[in-house]
Amino acid sequence: MTESSSSSSSSPASVSSAKSTGAPRAPSQPYRHGKGWAIRRSYKGYSLFLSGYRSAAGASRAMRHKQQDIDDQQNPAGYGPERTTLAQAMQDYAMERLPFKKGAVQEARRINVYLRSAGLSLLDVQPVPSAKETPSRPAASTYFEVSLMPHQLEREIPKGLGAHRRAQLTANAKTDQLRAALATSPMADISRELIQRLVDQMRKDGNSAATIDLERSALRVLFNHARSHWRWAALCDNPATHLKMPRLDNQRSRVPSDQQLSRLAQELARCRNRQLAPTLALLAETAMRASEPLSHARWKDVNWTERILMLGDSKNGKRAVPLSDGALQALRALSALNGQEPEAPITTATYDALAAAWRRACKRAGLVDLHIHDLRHICATRWARVMPNVLHVMALTGHKTFVSVQRYAHVDAQDVVGIMRNASAICGPLAATLVPAGTSASPASQAAGAAPGAGADASAPEQAMGSNVLAFPQRRRA
Repeated sequence: MTESSSSSSSSPASVSSAKSTGAPRAPSQPYRHGKGWAIRRSYKGYSLFLSGYRSAAGASRAMRHKQQDIDDQQNPAGYGPERTTLAQAMQDYAMERLPFKKGAVQEARRINVYLRSAGLSLLDVQPVPSAKETPSRPAASTYFEVSLMPHQLEREIPKGLGAHRRAQLTANAKTDQLRAALATSPMADISRELIQRLVDQMRKDGNSAATIDLERSALRVLFNHARSHWRWAALCDNPATHLKMPRLDNQRSRVPSDQQLSRLAQELARCRNRQLAPTLALLAETAMRASEPLSHARWKDVNWTERILMLGDSKNGKRAVPLSDGALQALRALSALNGQEPEAPITTATYDALAAAWRRACKRAGLVDLHIHDLRHICATRWARVMPNVLHVMALTGHKTFVSVQRYAHVDAQDVVGIMRNASAICGPLAATLVPAGTSASPASQAAGAAPGAGADASAPEQAMGSNVLAFPQRRRA
């Protein structure tokens, strides 16, 4: 088979394929399609169609790559994309990959929505008990046991959330219809247009940009997995990419004042469960995620001498958490309640109990829109105002990039002014060496808020200047 010479091409605007049952077609040549070039060809039972290329040579080159992919992947797993629905593919993917993912519970919840729409068995995700870690045997990388449970048309609704759940179903009725149509469609039939319709309808139904992005991400990961791990070469393109998505802007900067935090601390001290207040204090002093002390920290991990809490597992793997005086005080309070058995958790409080106490305390303290995770923001911001550089803050929070730590350390111009005042007391202001004496207002008038030069006494004697100040001679008119 001869082709025209290849050249660089742009990413295809649309790519589709379907298994053909008839006789293979003769090789076709690229042709004009809209503003670009397209090519259609039958190869080894697959009907391939690629479009959106800048040149005929680019379309031919892309087609050769697709044919090579089919040659290299002759044994696709399962029944292939033509005979596997989206929901069934999601179920298979979940059984394979979720045991090894720390966010399996949240991901299973999103996948179950599709499984429920297709009438398939639902995912049941349970944490694996952590095995004892030894130098020769590191901690297991399997985090969850994933099994299937009988299909349920409706989810179990926690007590008190019935009205919320009914309102949610009504608001997302059209989204659920589109999602059900996708769930029961073969993988090979799902196009970028269909997923874009789902995204647009979710926006119309009032879903947040973060919720839409998470659902799109689940679909994108599934198609990538089918292509790379199941060898489904017929999926020439990932339809969950290059979509028109709402702008994602979910950064929070909720940092209460010291007075508000004082009121909150007083309310938390009234909790009947004596573990809750020191556990929350530990979060506020260390910028840890709530799951880290609740699920991962053991008393054996606390180094009282070096003031380090060594987490064997966190979102970003192992990390050392620096302990401030307040953090040590919180740990001592927890040890007085729970003891210090090396293998025992530092707190036996559950997240549900922690969250319930937090909501009640915030309500009594008059604080609105304050989450437990905001303690991570509060701690990072407080220490960012006094630490020498951002690398120290990253060591505290456990972030790997500057962009990530920026979401938590909220430093503004007023904070910089405070640092400048402290620094000036040590090294002296640079302006004092450059600005001629007598041209600025006296410290007393500046403290009173007077404008420069306002009310200045020309006959007042010059104040004594520091040894680091270079005095310039002044010329006065006669």
